[in-house]
Amino acid sequence: MNVRLVLDSSVLVAAMKEADPGHADAVDFLDRLRAAHAAGRAEVFAPPELWFEVRAVAQKLGRFGVPSAWPGMAELLAALAVELVPITSVEEIDVLFERLARHARNHAPFTNATDLVYLWVAFQRSAALVTFDAGLIKYHGRVCDVLRPFHVRLD
Repeated sequence: MNVRLVLDSSVLVAAMKEADPGHADAVDFLDRLRAAHAAGRAEVFAPPELWFEVRAVAQKLGRFGVPSAWPGMAELLAALAVELVPITSVEEIDVLFERLARHARNHAPFTNATDLVYLWVAFQRSAALVTFDAGLIKYHGRVCDVLRPFHVRLD
């Protein structure tokens, strides 16, 4: 069984912030994901924006006296061999928007471009999106599965 996952920055941010309510679940998930990837059972994808989001949070935490988690996050992302998936054409974006429109079910359209990029990567790679973001979770099933870390099966 090979699990294909898109890693949302909210999971890495929760892992960096011990006070975050999802911290323990994020750390547990990342440990399980690292083991599954090392065993060849998981592939991990993300948009290039992931690096900016995680690095910005690490820098912000450092300004508040929290030791920077960036070296550990960079090492983790390298160990997971996260494949960064860039958008290469407008047509790719249009396909996602058409799919979202077909499955709108009277929901308001997305207004957060960053969230759309994560959904797009999951759609492009036929992967599930792993996140703590409640806004993204509402879109489960529209273009991909959207799961919280503790719901992901890696065995």
